[in-house]
Amino acid sequence: MAKILLLPPALINQIAAGEVIERPASVVKEIVENAIDAGATRLALEIEAAGSKLIRLSDNGSGIEKEDLALAFTTHATSKIRTLEDLEQVSSLGFRGEALASIASISKTTLTSCTQSSDHAWKISPHLNENITPAAHPQGTTIEIRDLFYNTPARKKFLRSDRTERYHITQLLAGIALSRAPFVITLHEQDRKILEYGGKTLKESLKSVMGDEFLAQSIEIQAEHEGMHLHGWVGLPTYTHQQTDKQYFFVNQRLVSDKLVAHAIKQAYEDMIHRQRHPIFVLFLTLDPALVDVNAHPSKREVRFRQAQLTHDFMFSSLHRALRNIQPRAAQLTPLSSASPKLPESTTATAQPHHKMIPHTFARPPRLQETKAYYQWAQTPPPAVTPAPQPEIKKINLPLGQALGQIHGTFIVAENAQGLVVVDMHAAHERILYEQFKSVLKTQKQIPVQRLLLPLPLTLTPVQQDSLAQHGAWLKTLGFDWTINDKEFILLTVPARLKNSDCISIIGDVLQELSEFPKSTQLQRAQEQIIANMCCHQAVRAHDLLSISEMNQLLRDLETTPAAGQCNHGRPTWIQLDATQLDALFLRGQ
Repeated sequence: MAKILLLPPALINQIAAGEVIERPASVVKEIVENAIDAGATRLALEIEAAGSKLIRLSDNGSGIEKEDLALAFTTHATSKIRTLEDLEQVSSLGFRGEALASIASISKTTLTSCTQSSDHAWKISPHLNENITPAAHPQGTTIEIRDLFYNTPARKKFLRSDRTERYHITQLLAGIALSRAPFVITLHEQDRKILEYGGKTLKESLKSVMGDEFLAQSIEIQAEHEGMHLHGWVGLPTYTHQQTDKQYFFVNQRLVSDKLVAHAIKQAYEDMIHRQRHPIFVLFLTLDPALVDVNAHPSKREVRFRQAQLTHDFMFSSLHRALRNIQPRAAQLTPLSSASPKLPESTTATAQPHHKMIPHTFARPPRLQETKAYYQWAQTPPPAVTPAPQPEIKKINLPLGQALGQIHGTFIVAENAQGLVVVDMHAAHERILYEQFKSVLKTQKQIPVQRLLLPLPLTLTPVQQDSLAQHGAWLKTLGFDWTINDKEFILLTVPARLKNSDCISIIGDVLQELSEFPKSTQLQRAQEQIIANMCCHQAVRAHDLLSISEMNQLLRDLETTPAAGQCNHGRPTWIQLDATQLDALFLRGQ
């Protein structure tokens, strides 16, 4: 008796559904993409029980002819491709011809559609029979899916709570709405409107999904290279999220998730945001469809680039260049109301777009040798209180202005041509030192060292010993040197700039951090993180009192430092309060 048998069509469709239909959001994705491929610009989605009981989508697309309805639920029947060449250059969102058949095999589905040339609509319910009957319906299509997974109870058990399933649907709709304009999609659940995304323009769609705050806290990107075009918006390094759910990346208007692109974007933000935070972005990559394989995954959410390294490098360089040139924005303050004269709760800055700040002329590279006082801030005894000298008018034209004094030993207050500048001196100094460290390593491969008068002994853990064995050569380029006597680690030299720091703690932390990046591919990330942490140790601390000349030295160095708007952990280094904002705080001119 034969052991290998042909499976029945119903079982084949259910197996296919297992690859394509994971949850209600998967169904929504397939039918919304079909509507978009039919030219729909307005979609209305209704759900019950987060989609497990009902999913109904109505669109204003071109509709389906009666002759095509019978094939619409047949496996591998499609109007979108004909040949292998079509598949290799597919531009439609759907193309396999298996989604409707898979959905119908695990639900009770009814489809009603009307074309412009038809006198009336036609309806088919494949779970009942294959009959096509007349119906009343405007031009477009409505598909109704009830009792999802009703005949596969094991699949239904894997659904999460209604709240979770609803979240996946709203996330999907957000991504789809961002991808095109004009386009509007609404979501109702049990006669209650949940959301409406989209607009007449891409900017309106962006606002409906991401909100006004994202528009204020982001910059627009435009870049082209060898047939690839990148456009979109990326959040400022100071505007991040705890999770990755605010990241949208599109390839030829298709929302995708790609490890290659994710790595390029993360690398571009590498030393600008805290490692436990995630950037926020909406990016569109347009390229020849033949250069990207969208048939790499059943859900079509993952793609493969035929020129992977070129695509990665283009994404990274475009974003890195834009992010490094970001300047801090003017603070946005809530003006006092004359009718209700109370102080604002906070004057913390939030970004105001298109406000011109420090021009990055890079007139000189970061200096290695600064004034003696500059590198001995932490040891400088608190100076006697001296009135701040009145700045000369010509010095006010400096981008960050002339220092006036300190607040709580933490912030430097300066005056420039626009108004008032407030600088977080630790964050600013940290960025300056970090860029100087990187510059020296890039040009000299080894930084100046300081030999210790009294070598420092340190007992290493087994993990730290392994890190030392693997990365010892690189540590020596940073300025560390040591000897080992009877298994005891003895530190002999340190980077010259760390001579006044707790070197034992620093070398211990460095070895521990290196152990967290065991793969050689991650070494660059580890090195940047370690340098950033070393600079954090060295940077001037809160409550260190600086003289006016020391404050001005910091301001001048910050003006010529790349990515000066934020420290290595993503915090702002300075904010600008212009004269108009200061007037508003005191109700002047009202």
